[in-house]
Amino acid sequence: MKTMRTFLYTALVAMATWAGSGRALGQFTMNSIAHGVAIETPIPLEPKDINGHVINRAEQRVLDREEWNRHNSVDFRVSLTGMATQFNKSWTTNNQNSVSSELSAYYYHIYSRDKYSSTFKFDGIYGMNFIDDVWFKNQDKLELYHLSSWKMRGQGVLRFWAYGVSAKFASQFAEGFESRDKREQVWSNFMAPGTLNVGVGFTYTSPSKRLPFVVTVNPLSGDGLFVLDDRITDARRQKLGIATPRAADGSLIRYKIEGGSSLTVDFNRTFALGDKGRTLQYITTLNSFYGWMTQVARHAPAEGVAAPADILPTMGWTNRLIFNPLKFMTVEFRTTTVYDRSQVDRMQMQYYLRVGLTYGFKNR
Repeated sequence: MKTMRTFLYTALVAMATWAGSGRALGQFTMNSIAHGVAIETPIPLEPKDINGHVINRAEQRVLDREEWNRHNSVDFRVSLTGMATQFNKSWTTNNQNSVSSELSAYYYHIYSRDKYSSTFKFDGIYGMNFIDDVWFKNQDKLELYHLSSWKMRGQGVLRFWAYGVSAKFASQFAEGFESRDKREQVWSNFMAPGTLNVGVGFTYTSPSKRLPFVVTVNPLSGDGLFVLDDRITDARRQKLGIATPRAADGSLIRYKIEGGSSLTVDFNRTFALGDKGRTLQYITTLNSFYGWMTQVARHAPAEGVAAPADILPTMGWTNRLIFNPLKFMTVEFRTTTVYDRSQVDRMQMQYYLRVGLTYGFKNR
């Protein structure tokens, strides 16, 4: 028996050594708990609030839409007007057949989050007349505007002021001529003329809902006039604003760039007329630019050469009254006032009244 125990002990030691060099500990018997000893394990039974609300897809879409509307303001409108007048061959007086139509649209989008705000505007108008088998455009306008601003302060008086960077582009969609009977020379085209204004400055946003105007003052601003269609004559280029249409070597001058300061005032408010959906919207925009940097940087002309005319501030002012007597009907009165001495030293004005079908959308 003693020999057997020695053998088993030796075998166990050898097996442990062969299994690895790690340390192994164990025991041959199990400990037991004495009789009459109770094991107590504390189980917390305190009630806790459990949120059992489950958001489905439809509710999530509503919440996402509310969150989007909280940061975005959209104002969109598209209108179509038209008129046709036809006569048969036996009509003896005023028998000039004509068709006129106009498509206009604008899209304004304001995004704001914390101290940052972004404003994008698109305005487009295109109108055509068809008289005596000839199409001729009578309205053509393309405008793009963007403003990025950062509030100076979150509280106090300066919370209505912001640092801003703005850019405005204006041109037309298609080529135009002097009249429907005189189509030999091109008078206008896309980027002929085209204007681009870029500025850095300050923006004031009115907190009043009754007077929701925005004023942008850019002490540093650049204004460019482009006439990129070489088919436009020198005389027409001068009327568009390029005083000297050709350089000394006879090449065409296709652009004019000035440095100075600019001012923009925007106002857009919709008035509800009764409870039947009738509305009256007033939109006005005032723009002004003064190229004082270019004026100061001018050199004295050589002897015998006439000095160029002094640069004066330009001004553009548009007003739109949009009346909706019915949901899909609009009556619009529009005026445009322009003063640009490089074109003509007079005030240019345009008045326009139209009636037609419309569709509008506002999320606020």
